[in-house]
Amino acid sequence: MARVNNGANGAPSGKVGAVVFCKWKDINYVRSLPKVKKRRKLSDSENKNRSKFAFTQTFLGQFTKFFRLGFQRYKENMTAFNAAMSYHLEHAVLLGTQGPAINYEKFAISRGLEDMIVSTSTEIIDHKLEIKWQPKLSKELLTHKLSDFRTLVLLLPEDPMDQSTGVLLGNSIEQRSQLIDLPKLNTSSIFHLYLGFAAADGSNRSMNSIYLGIITVEKE
Repeated sequence: MARVNNGANGAPSGKVGAVVFCKWKDINYVRSLPKVKKRRKLSDSENKNRSKFAFTQTFLGQFTKFFRLGFQRYKENMTAFNAAMSYHLEHAVLLGTQGPAINYEKFAISRGLEDMIVSTSTEIIDHKLEIKWQPKLSKELLTHKLSDFRTLVLLLPEDPMDQSTGVLLGNSIEQRSQLIDLPKLNTSSIFHLYLGFAAADGSNRSMNSIYLGIITVEKE
């Protein structure tokens, strides 16, 4: 940057050739024009990464309410949704010949305390799904109030035309069961089932969610 002294007709201003005459705090100066970078063609790897990111952002956007409860502490200095993006990009989104896809077994609705559930079972009765679990009464879990942890349940449809359904902050982990109404469908359809737990006391604590496998919802 060069200073410009006032001439008989005052200081120049504007663009002249490859330089620009400017003024800042009553100081007149001249600077060169910024170099404009030509848009280069993206590599195949860069295009795939952009596609993967866009797919993940769109897919996860459906479940923001779950991530706000289940991913608050997963990454420091990140919003819960960005933390969920980080986890799924690393662990749960595959890049195949047909483009990006979800690995349902790695998909998660919450991350936090590990291995807090010993066993689970599911049963469908009168178009309702009952999930039962046995918590691991470890020292780590007993240092917190068990009643603070409430269920997060998600039924994620494999067919994108079907609607997902779930429970946010349902029964306490101490109750060891959660009932959920199954969606009403015109034809039978496959759903992937997830169970997680998040504290309802404002502490933003959560537990690793569990993939409970496939549930076939029959036409009602």
